[in-house]
Parts: sequence; C-alpha cells; structure tokens
Amino acid sequence: MPPPAVRVASVADAENLDRLKKGVSESESVIRAALKRYHYQEPAIDARVVATGSGAVPPRPDELRTRSLKAWEASVAKDKLALPRNVQRALDVDANKRTSRQVKTVRDYFIENVFTGSRSVFDPLHAKREDARRKVDEAEQLSPSTLVMQDMPKARDIFVLVRGAYDRKGEKVVPGVPAAIGPPLPADAPENRLALARWVVDTKNPLTARVIVNRFWQHYFGTGIVKTAEDFGAQGEWPTHPELLDWMATELEQSGWNVKRMQRLIVTSATYRQSSHVSPALAQRDPENRLLARGPRFRMEAEMVRDTALAVSGLLVDEIGGKSVKPYQPPGLWEAIGYSGSNTVHFVQDHREALYRRSMYIFWKRTSPPPALTTFDAPSREECVVRRSRTNTPLQALALMNDEQYVEAARHLAERMIRKGGKTPAERIVFGFRLATSRQPTADEVRIFQKLYDAQAAAYAKNEQAAVKLIGVGESARDASLDARELAAWTMVANVILNLDETVTKG
Repeated sequence: MPPPAVRVASVADAENLDRLKKGVSESESVIRAALKRYHYQEPAIDARVVATGSGAVPPRPDELRTRSLKAWEASVAKDKLALPRNVQRALDVDANKRTSRQVKTVRDYFIENVFTGSRSVFDPLHAKREDARRKVDEAEQLSPSTLVMQDMPKARDIFVLVRGAYDRKGEKVVPGVPAAIGPPLPADAPENRLALARWVVDTKNPLTARVIVNRFWQHYFGTGIVKTAEDFGAQGEWPTHPELLDWMATELEQSGWNVKRMQRLIVTSATYRQSSHVSPALAQRDPENRLLARGPRFRMEAEMVRDTALAVSGLLVDEIGGKSVKPYQPPGLWEAIGYSGSNTVHFVQDHREALYRRSMYIFWKRTSPPPALTTFDAPSREECVVRRSRTNTPLQALALMNDEQYVEAARHLAERMIRKGGKTPAERIVFGFRLATSRQPTADEVRIFQKLYDAQAAAYAKNEQAAVKLIGVGESARDASLDARELAAWTMVANVILNLDETVTKG
C-alpha cells in the first residue's frame, strides 16, 4: 500500500507482532555479543604472493579481501555504495585519523559479514535473525492497513485559482475555517488538521453537537429533528423542535461527548416509548410523525433486516472485529463489471461462520454492492449518504422469501420452533412469532399460521424429495434428528414469519 498508511492490528495480532520484534532484537543482541568476544588478528599475508606447497603464486584478489581487513578496505575504497551508511562514513576517513568508534565500525562489519574465518560463527546467527525478520514481515502483512493523511514537511503556497484554471493564480490564501459557521481557529493554533479537529469539537462551535444528536434522533425515529440531516444550511429544512435539538446538543457536550449516554437518554424517553399505533385523524394531521404524537414506525435498514433474520434463527455470529466477509450472492455479478487486472474480478464466497457475521462486515465492491442489501435501499457507497431512501417494493418480499440466506435462516428458525417451541403447532407458532416480532400473536394470527402449517405438512407428506431440497438450502447442516417433511413444513411457516411486515419494521 502506498504511503502514508498505518497498520491497524487487533490486540492479539499486536501482541504477537511485539513478540516477534523482540525476537529480532534478541538476535541482534546475540550478534553484538559475539562481535565483542571475537578476536581478530590481521594475517601475515604479503599482498604480492601467497606461499603454497608448490611455491609462491600471486594471490587471488577475492581470496585476499575475505582474509585481510586491510585488503578488504583497499578493495572497497572506490565502491562503498553497497555498504551501510555508517560504514561508508567511517571508510571515508583516513585509517590513521579514525576515531575508536569508526575503527570498531569498520572492523565489526568486516568480521560479521566478510571475514572467512568467522563464517562458522556469524552465518548461523544471521540465518536466525533473517528468519525472525521474515516472521515479522509476514505478521505485518497479515495486519489490516488503511491510508491516512499526512502533512507535507513544508506547506506549499496555495492560491485562489481564477475561474478554476490551474495556471491562473489569484490571491494567496492560508488554511482556515468558514467564518459563517463558527468561531475562527485560536490565534496560537497551528494551521493543520489537528487544529481543525479541535475546532470541530470546541464548545464554542455550536454546529457539531447539533448535527450529531440530530443523526442519533434520525436513527431512532426515522426522521431527524432537522429532516435534511445532510444540510443544516440555508437550503436545509428548519428543525421541528429547535429547543429540543439545542438542549440535546448541550447535554452531549456537557457529558464529555458520551455517546452511550445520549443513546440511553433517547430510548428511555417518553417520546420514544409511545405506541406507534396511529388513528386516521392523526395520520391525516401528521402523516410523517414530525410532531412526535406517536412512537416511530418504519422499515429497518438493509443491514438490520439481514441481521434480524440471522439473530432470530440463531445463526448470527456476533464476533466483533476481523476481516470483511463475502456471504451468498448470485454468481457472475463481479465478472460482468470487473476489470481483467483487478483483484475483485471474481467473487469467491466465504464459508462456515463467515456466512453469518453481522452485515457491517460484508465486503463492499462499490461498482457491484451486495444485492441482498441494495434491495433494501443500502447505498452503493460511491458517495457519502447521510439520509437513506426508504422504499417498499415486491423485490424485497421476493428476497425475503427466496434468497438463500433467508431460506436458510427460516430453516434454522423452524428447528428452534420444533425443539424449543413446545409440543403443539400452536405453541410453536407463538414461540416463532414472538421471537421475530417481540409480541404474542392474536388468536386469528395463530389460526392463519396453523392453516398454513397444515397445508404445507400435507403437501410435503406427499413429496419428500421437495422437502429434502428445501431444507438443503444453505451451507449449514440441518438437524438430522428431525423428520425432513415436518422440518420443511415448519420452514415454510418460519419463512412467512420472517417476511412479516412487523419483522422487518421498527415500531
């Protein structure tokens, strides 16, 4: 990854990396200790001849330079660029004028890396150090990384470009903040991003806290106190309850920006805890519930719809953190729009627990976002979206009924209903209905589901092959102790429960 970037390792990965780096340091300490103990003596070699058994022959230069420190120094005098910088600087000094530290630098490098007589000592130590460094590199590569911003060592001059033309420079400008939306930067503040961040959360800046609490409100009520959550400016909509917005903003600031406290404050309020039931007169007077005369009621966001189905069925893996995952999606989507050299040309589905992780961990390809989420109005992430659209289409019902993830969830919900719901069909219906909607079904609702179960049970009793095919959807194993025909019938009941308006609606 091109710089500037930082690696964001988990606690376990960071501890492992620290341990591996400690191993590198220990290897280097062993090498330094070996250098201190090693005794080197310049051999009595005539630079012109070497005595052999058959007489005197001229020495080979490569042999001489690996046996003699002086010969090695002479051989690298004109080519020191391949050496470490500290060794280069020491060699640049005349041998008779070097400091004791420079003499030691040259001597240690020669003994550790060049001298033939020390290879049996240092080659094994080098091998251990390189192995330790390799493990550190591998661990760092496995840690996730992200791009960051970094200031230039010296800020460049910035000019207003006349009519936007890059070659027509106008007035010279310096970093600052818009005067129309808040106080100026402190006089002694550096003109960098840290100063901007502090300005954003300064108590003298009234906008930040108001924007944040408005988004919290939008999350719980479907619509913010300022409906145009993305625009608090002159073109945005005026708040329906300006005093409430200001009070919540000051509460957030005075609590030390305690987000959890603000969430609790909203959900325990009398306004939020109202019934979402609406009378015809109230619907006509306040169709969007902007006056808050009733509790909020709206279809959940895409990620919540999927996570709810997984949670109700018992499939949800609630592990926090980790890599992105690739759950089920129709084949060929990435190939249709992928570049041949891209690493996302082909979609490779994950398996086992990765299929059931929370939707916030789903891998996102912006040119081909997950269809199970975009069907429920998840944005493509090609641009920042503060306020999602909310539609109601037949495609959403078809996804809940037929998508592999939801059919598999229905089968696991059916297994829960059979194992834990009770002995009678009515008890199991009440159990599954309450899991999904958080309320008891009425007698009429139980009667309707009972008729559905009877019809499905009769159909699958005559077609066991269809039952086996239905309960075989998805990679998770089915409960083999349950009769396939009965499980299929209850899977269809659970499928309808997961498709209920109340199951996917917050209210």
